[in-house]
Amino acid sequence: MKSWIPETDRGSCAACYGNMSQLAGIRRCILADGKAAGVEAADLYTGGGLEFTVLPGRGMDIAGCRYRGIPVSYISKTGITAPAYHDPRQSQWLKSFFAGILTTCGISNAGPDCMDMHPVLGEVPYGLHGDISNTAADQVGTWEDWTPDGYQMKVTGRVSEGCLHGEHLSLRRTVTARLGEKSFRIRDEYRNEGNTPDPLMFFYHINIGHPILDEGSYFISASERVWAETPASKAGLEGFRVCEGPKAGVTEQQFFHEFRTDQEGLTTAALVNDRLKLGFYLTYMPEQLPCFAQWKVGREGEYVFAFEPGNCHPIGRNEQRKRGILEYLDPMETHLVEMELGILDGEDEIEALKDKISRYGVGGKRK
Repeated sequence: MKSWIPETDRGSCAACYGNMSQLAGIRRCILADGKAAGVEAADLYTGGGLEFTVLPGRGMDIAGCRYRGIPVSYISKTGITAPAYHDPRQSQWLKSFFAGILTTCGISNAGPDCMDMHPVLGEVPYGLHGDISNTAADQVGTWEDWTPDGYQMKVTGRVSEGCLHGEHLSLRRTVTARLGEKSFRIRDEYRNEGNTPDPLMFFYHINIGHPILDEGSYFISASERVWAETPASKAGLEGFRVCEGPKAGVTEQQFFHEFRTDQEGLTTAALVNDRLKLGFYLTYMPEQLPCFAQWKVGREGEYVFAFEPGNCHPIGRNEQRKRGILEYLDPMETHLVEMELGILDGEDEIEALKDKISRYGVGGKRK
């Protein structure tokens, strides 16, 4: 039997369905069980096989993601936890790191916990990867309707990070999907709402799990330069593209990349499983996200592959400052990020992306 292809024009949908929720839409809910109780959620389903859950109650991040019933995202042993369980001390952030297809790290610190000097507060502790993912959004809204580009679904919300005598930063996120598609788009606007310049540090933990991640899965990218900084990562640098099956006692590895782009300044990275003829990709502008880390964890029970694009490497606020690369936002200044995440389905789509990436930098840019 051939795969079913959904109707995507307004007339056909009006003829075939009594209500668009039969095919695609957004379901808002409040999670009710265990440590997730009270977390606001919005399930999006596109009618093209893609389903994912946005969590306004957890920084507008995205937890579960499935394609035609196949798990795409990695969910850690913590599961979804409410912000009340967040402990900002040192590395306790890991106890609320559900991972999912998207966890935002930052936005005052991204990377290891550290101490840093503040002009008013003096020496201030900053926990691992910051607080933004464990902060509930306000101004949350959902919208779905027909547009000239087809039927669209949208979730928006604002996440604020403020401290008396300290920073006042915000992130306004819009997640958009279209009927019949197997991808979604994220538009983030970071803003300094305060009256003094403040550091901005963020990166995206985009976490892919089994079965797209498996023995023989591989990473494709237009990498101009690849390097590692820890002994375990340096030892695995030669095989950074290739994945192995889960094993006991494996040490995590992290590789840093500089990418070539196409003529529009875009680059794409993907994890591909040839056996399943499936892949997951990320497309973005390195001009907006100049840093990229690749995270590989091959341990049993912690089997995950992550893309980590950001305005910084996950090295911590004081180390970023020491290297002279800590970004500051002036009052009311914004930093815009736009990216697309989606599924590669079938050999043709995988080979087309490989061909496209092979031509990056030919008449294009290098970032």
